[in-house]
Amino acid sequence: MPPRPKRKARGEQEPRKFDLTWGTGGDPLPGGGGNHPLLVLSSDTDGGRSKVAGFDIDGTLITTKTGRKFPTGPKDWKWLYPSVPKALKQLHRDGFRVAFFTNQAGIEKLRVKPEEIMSKIDDMIAQLDIPVFAFVATGTNHFRKPAINKWVYFEENCNQGEKVDRKESIFVGDAAGRAKGWSERKPRDFSCSDRKFAANLGVPFQTPEEYFLGEDAAPFSWGTVDPVDLLEKATPSPELQYHAQETEMVIMVGPPASGKSTFCKTVFKPHGYEIINRDTLGTQAKCLKAAKAAIENGNSCVIDNTNPSPDVRADYIDIANEAEIPCRCFFMATPLELANHLNMTRQNQTEGEARRVPDVGYNVYKKKFEEPSKDEGFSEVVRVEFSPKFKSERDEEIFKQWT
Repeated sequence: MPPRPKRKARGEQEPRKFDLTWGTGGDPLPGGGGNHPLLVLSSDTDGGRSKVAGFDIDGTLITTKTGRKFPTGPKDWKWLYPSVPKALKQLHRDGFRVAFFTNQAGIEKLRVKPEEIMSKIDDMIAQLDIPVFAFVATGTNHFRKPAINKWVYFEENCNQGEKVDRKESIFVGDAAGRAKGWSERKPRDFSCSDRKFAANLGVPFQTPEEYFLGEDAAPFSWGTVDPVDLLEKATPSPELQYHAQETEMVIMVGPPASGKSTFCKTVFKPHGYEIINRDTLGTQAKCLKAAKAAIENGNSCVIDNTNPSPDVRADYIDIANEAEIPCRCFFMATPLELANHLNMTRQNQTEGEARRVPDVGYNVYKKKFEEPSKDEGFSEVVRVEFSPKFKSERDEEIFKQWT
């Protein structure tokens, strides 16, 4: 289904309205604003500009009138500082494309309606009385900051072919990684996603306090692993023969997105191993049944699940023992923080086709995890260290971005 025609922005002759668009221009994606992962407000007639002044919204441009943490409705807002409207109008006069880039996961969680976000932004622009473009990620999809896809969508689809000079642009946001105590009046930042968003783009970044009030920059922490540093420290994995000649069972162990499935498809599948995965079969009972059937048919199999605890692994070991075949364990020794990065990277690399594993998946794994040991009945436990291999330069560049 092609994207719907965009409406005109404020300051033009035709009425200004939001337009729901697919973002990728392709088929509906799971989740996010009723299959709309990105809400876009732009113009087909307002000329392109080479400089962009991008802003987060909540906590950056506006705050609540009621003083509550979250707005009670689309009318519960006021400018964060009195100087905000004047500053944005000046940016427009100076030749910048003023644009809002905001995450609104509440839409996907059904806590807020898309129309409420649209109405609020519409009222903001009406007060500014300048053309403003807006890009709203409606859930935890590949358009969510710090992924750069919202900005890239603007550059490729909404700027009338004008090339954006990112180094001459700016992004302002309040999710800047500042710790508790950075200000006597404000709490610590809930994340560092806005600063990461700008860093991934190569766009200069400021907090609202720096930009609107002229305050000095406060200390901050990125809060996650540095992907570039990880690549520099990673060592190439040796080219070993991991498959066996005789029938066997292999049990994978590792957190979500640690590379288990890729390892299985690369190392075992070409040699005839049956890959058994709970994501495909649905339940542990069906996985056990499939493993037993594979062994009875004389086929080796690999259990491609997280398998965090000895109790879960014991059920498969019992099947191997009954069949009198060896059972090996391959432990993906990927730290949880790195696995989380790979989780979000995978979503961005596939443009949302692979949805990220929710945090609860990692919490459950961490709670149940016990490092595998030969004492459980394994003939061998193979520890597999993180060693990245990329299918393309694009995948490598996405991996290097902050998440």
